[in-house]
Amino acid sequence: QSSSQLQSQSQSTAQSRDQSGSTKQYKMPPIPKDDVDNEGNAENVVTPYEHWVRRLYMTNMFHPVKLGLENMNQLHEKIGSPMSNPNVTIIHIAGTNGKGSVALKLANTLQKNNLKVGLFCSPHVSSFRERMQVNSKLISEQQVVELLPKIYQACEDHDLPATFFEVTTALAFMFYAQEEVDVVVLETGLGGRLDATNIVQDPAMSIITSIGLEHTRILGDTIELIAVEKGGIIKPGRPVLAGPNCPHAVLRQCAKDKNAGDYYITDDVLDDPPATVNDYDLENSRTVKAALKLLQKSHPRLVESLTPDDIEQGVAIRPPCRFEEVPRDDDVRVILDVAHNPPAMEYLVQKLKTTYPDDNYRFVVGMSSDKDLSQCAASVLSCTASSNVHLVEAAHPRAAKVQAILEASPELAQDGQYDLKDPSITKQVQAALELAKEKNELLVVCGSVFLMAEAREALGFDEPRDSEHISEMAGAGIRHSQENFGGSKAKTA
Repeated sequence: QSSSQLQSQSQSTAQSRDQSGSTKQYKMPPIPKDDVDNEGNAENVVTPYEHWVRRLYMTNMFHPVKLGLENMNQLHEKIGSPMSNPNVTIIHIAGTNGKGSVALKLANTLQKNNLKVGLFCSPHVSSFRERMQVNSKLISEQQVVELLPKIYQACEDHDLPATFFEVTTALAFMFYAQEEVDVVVLETGLGGRLDATNIVQDPAMSIITSIGLEHTRILGDTIELIAVEKGGIIKPGRPVLAGPNCPHAVLRQCAKDKNAGDYYITDDVLDDPPATVNDYDLENSRTVKAALKLLQKSHPRLVESLTPDDIEQGVAIRPPCRFEEVPRDDDVRVILDVAHNPPAMEYLVQKLKTTYPDDNYRFVVGMSSDKDLSQCAASVLSCTASSNVHLVEAAHPRAAKVQAILEASPELAQDGQYDLKDPSITKQVQAALELAKEKNELLVVCGSVFLMAEAREALGFDEPRDSEHISEMAGAGIRHSQENFGGSKAKTA
């Protein structure tokens, strides 16, 4: 089905009434038409996992996304309040950049202490299942098929118009309960104050990694306003750890207003001085080490057996596409990075200059439409010629059109590498690989997460990847930046 067909279908469904004549808020996403054969049997066309995830991707077409906690609080209660279990320790993480890396590094380190550690993160790169895992093992397709219908049934029984992100968060919470985890490392989706994850009331710690300008139409147009939104995860009586690139006066006031516990800054907790070089990965690792040091005091059982080597090995991990260096048989050096906003793009450029100062760079770049395209382009052009920049357009509703990038950067319009008729990622990655090999250049694929699944496939990655049946639906009902999907191949209007 096309997006326009799905929108039309959602409008007619939105007008339906229950038998009593009153309009219900909750509308069960229907079975996509191409999920069934001529006899109406869904299982003959797609797998049960594909069917339920496709349905999930349609959710926001039937429920306008409204940031707030009322729905999620009710949904959490109806699925048994798994995150209120006093035996589960929760560490809640927000931030403009770095929150995904800090979450992964922290979870990876804690599991070395023989704990069962749940990790919740978004968006995913290649498979929806990446969003929720226990001790580095993704939720299984069977568990998705088992748990997701129960959540939809709860929504229907109690008339809860839950969004994609709320249903996904509830799915993760049920998964962690089923797995009987000891710890949940919980990354926010968007902001903090009104994020679906913020129904947790008693985290061991709230971590805010960094604050920068992002999602300004939703979170506010100043660093201070965004800090207040991110600071929404701060809880009464619970400690706060903030990374160095935060407006600490604002966050301290948030903590004071909420009667939080002590407020810590990463560099004040650690004995060793920070590196003089701006490096996101080092900064994120330091934040995790500071968190572990604080947990030693408040929750010693979580870290009691960790050795210094355990910690160094734990924080060494990087999420996919965070300055990820890709080994290849053809000797072309490739780096993948989801630098997707001006601060992250500037960090990427500085990291390239310090790590590979003598190299010439070639870029494949695709952006999201809600970012500052001009500033992101300027960062890339500060370290390479416009003729070395390949522009692509992910097949996703939030992807920036190549034409929009050209309008934001006249220099790229004049000399950049692009094809307005075929802006596909695979085409430009293959062209860039050939040129990088010929000219002995370092190839950097960067920008929105939406382009990474196809880029990784073009580069030959062998990893869990959602099928075309799923990826063609991803993003069909997106109405809000909280709903982040990787690997979409949906047609855009």
